[in-house]
Amino acid sequence: MTSSAKRKGTRVENKIVKMFQAMDINARRQPLSGAIRDFPHDVTVDLIGGLVCEVKARKNGGGFATIKKWKGSADLLILVEDYDQPGVYMDWALWKEIAMRLKEHE
Repeated sequence: MTSSAKRKGTRVENKIVKMFQAMDINARRQPLSGAIRDFPHDVTVDLIGGLVCEVKARKNGGGFATIKKWKGSADLLILVEDYDQPGVYMDWALWKEIAMRLKEHE
């Protein structure tokens, strides 16, 4: 029997896949993600040559509160660690708009 955490992870990953598919963008969940060295991420999206996504979910947003606070009402939160490339966090609505525009140009 699988753990409740694994069931939850699968459920949330499938939700993300369906959100992409609702935009008519092909996406698929990676079975055994993290368990196979060549497939370490959760979801693959057929957009701009292929994107891999890592999906995290928390019951009460624990661990996300600081990120949400930092972002506030900004469109993007850009996270920079010394000597590393910046990362970008945004709301799904903005990501959806960007993804749809990218899809139109592919």
